[in-house]
Amino acid sequence: MRRPRISGIGKAGNFSGSHQERQNNLYRDKHVIELKDPFTKAELLESLAAVHQEVAPYFSAIALENFFHGPAGKWSPAENLLHLIKSVQPVTVAMKMPRWQLRLLFGKPQTASRRLAQIKATYQRALANGGKASGRFIPSIREVPSPPEQYRNSLAQKWNTTGDDLLAALRNWQDENLDKYLLPHPLLGKLTIREMLFFTLYHDQHHVNNVRQLLGN
Repeated sequence: MRRPRISGIGKAGNFSGSHQERQNNLYRDKHVIELKDPFTKAELLESLAAVHQEVAPYFSAIALENFFHGPAGKWSPAENLLHLIKSVQPVTVAMKMPRWQLRLLFGKPQTASRRLAQIKATYQRALANGGKASGRFIPSIREVPSPPEQYRNSLAQKWNTTGDDLLAALRNWQDENLDKYLLPHPLLGKLTIREMLFFTLYHDQHHVNNVRQLLGN
C-alpha cells in the first residue's frame, strides 16, 4: 500500500533549503495529502500514522505571521489545527469505551461499512448543503498567544499526542469489530468505527487543503 503523504515534506524537522524555500515547496505542490483506499485495520493504522506524522510539520512550517491570522469568516491555520485536535480526541475516547456501552448508546449497524471514497462524498454533500462545525468542535483563538512560537509548538505537540492516542486505541480493536459498532457524527449521523476512521483520514486532508487555499497557494 502506498503511504499517504504531504508532498514536499519529509519527517518532522527534516527540511532542506532556506525557510522561504521550504515554504514554497510546502505550498507549491498540487496534492497536499494523497490518500489511497485503506480498508483493513492494518491499512488504516498505516494511513493514519502516515498522515498524522505529516500534519504537524506542515503546520509548523507556516510563518508565524500567517499561522494565527485568517480572513474574515475563515479559520486561521492555528484554528484549523486546533479543530483537527478537537475532532480526533472524541473518537479516541469513544474507541476506548467498553464495547457494551457503545452498543447501548449507539445501537448496532444495519448495513456494511462504506469505503473511504463514499464517506468523502457524503461529507462533501453535507458541506455543500450548509453543514459546518458547531459546539465543542469550533476552535477559538481570539488573539495571538505570547510567545506565539511556543504556542504553535505546543499545538503541534498536542496533535502528535492526539494521533498517537488514536493509533493506540485502534490497535486494541479486532478488524472485524470495526464494522460491528457505531459512533455518532454531527453531520453524517451514525458511522461504523471503520467509517469514522475513514472520515478522520479525509477530514485531515480537507483541513490541510483549506489552509493551503487560505495561504493562496
